[in-house]
Amino acid sequence: MQEEFGYISAAIPLIADALNISKAEVHGTISFYHDFRYSPPGRHTLKMCRAEACQSMGCDRVIGHVESRLGVKLGQTTEDGSFTVDEVFCLGLCALSRGNVGRKALRPSDCRSRRFSHRRRAEANVSTRVYVPCDAAALAVGADTVTRAIETQIAARRLDAQVIRNGTRGMFWLEPLVEVETPLGRMAYGPVVPEAVDSLFERNFLEGGAHRLCLGLTEEIPYLKRQERLTFARCGITDPLSLSDYTAHDGYRGLQRALDLTPAAIVDEVANSGLRGRGGAGFPTGIKWRTVLNAPADQKYIVCNADEGDSGTYADRMIMEGDPFVLIEGMTIAGLAVGATMGYIYIRSEYPHAFRTMQRAVEIARAQGLSRLECLRKRQTLRSRRPLGRRSVYLRRRDVAAREFGRQARADPSQASAAGHPRPVRKADRSKQRHLARYRPDRVG
Repeated sequence: MQEEFGYISAAIPLIADALNISKAEVHGTISFYHDFRYSPPGRHTLKMCRAEACQSMGCDRVIGHVESRLGVKLGQTTEDGSFTVDEVFCLGLCALSRGNVGRKALRPSDCRSRRFSHRRRAEANVSTRVYVPCDAAALAVGADTVTRAIETQIAARRLDAQVIRNGTRGMFWLEPLVEVETPLGRMAYGPVVPEAVDSLFERNFLEGGAHRLCLGLTEEIPYLKRQERLTFARCGITDPLSLSDYTAHDGYRGLQRALDLTPAAIVDEVANSGLRGRGGAGFPTGIKWRTVLNAPADQKYIVCNADEGDSGTYADRMIMEGDPFVLIEGMTIAGLAVGATMGYIYIRSEYPHAFRTMQRAVEIARAQGLSRLECLRKRQTLRSRRPLGRRSVYLRRRDVAAREFGRQARADPSQASAAGHPRPVRKADRSKQRHLARYRPDRVG
């Protein structure tokens, strides 16, 4: 409803009626999630982060300046309806601060083989590749503007080069970090501002030329050289939305291995690996998966909680924006292991870039990836009602549920629910019965 109209207050009776809940419960949901609104927002919304990292960097001074210029306080809209100023707690850009809008368990000896090397130059008929991050942190400091400046220079100078948007390496103090593929490896330049792009080309940076912003080979930067990355092994190296890039860097190897195992064998491998959750409790993943595997159910689900609401944490955002197919592959393996045929990814509304990247990655995996991988045809079903190649992965964001409900309510209000499934039948109390008798006599019983 909010996606359609911008606010919800006028639709509260309809929502309560369609979901068979009280208006008080609807009010409780709206008031709990700050993304829902009781009144129309301005044409532009400024979201000012007030999480701990931003507060330590003086966000209150920035907020005060915005309030003074616009003449409104947090949560208010300007008289002309142009701007709404909202507070938000953590945009996942804490490194910048003052944010405004396998086959076996890995051993230490395996780690170095997971660091993908770019010392091999592409074939001669392939143009020079320039990498500019599309991570939210890089975008916040002008990566898109830098990209346009580089593309303009390439076109004006008629150079044989292409710009590829990659994830971030995690060196946020160097963003936008521009990398150029050379015979020796990727050469790093940063932080690059649009005004410096012309001088980079003058210094022949497509060949790794010297420049005051040159940092040398990316892999030799001390911050990266001392690391042995596993979770973020592909982040900053591959194009996040290139399935061929993902498979060329060991993507889907785990899924191919899982297709040769029974569900119980998959769970055993996970249990024997010692893998644990990283949410604080360190709960063994194998126990969790075995519990779901042994639970009888006609329908099972895989739910990925990517909310990441703790201030100062943004690992989930980096994965979703920089290596989304690894999340899809992991959920698919989990579905094979426990017999689930549908998955949900819960993404916080403060991560719009992650949401769009994951949405596109799911579309690509369905249309170009999972359905055409030969290995997926080996097993048509696994405690499921659908071929594996058509396993469903759905994305849900806090404010998307309202839009989904609105569509279903128009089609068939009696069967609408915020989750997109037929609502459970609940016996209404007497006050609800009177309400239904007034508006929907056909539903009283």
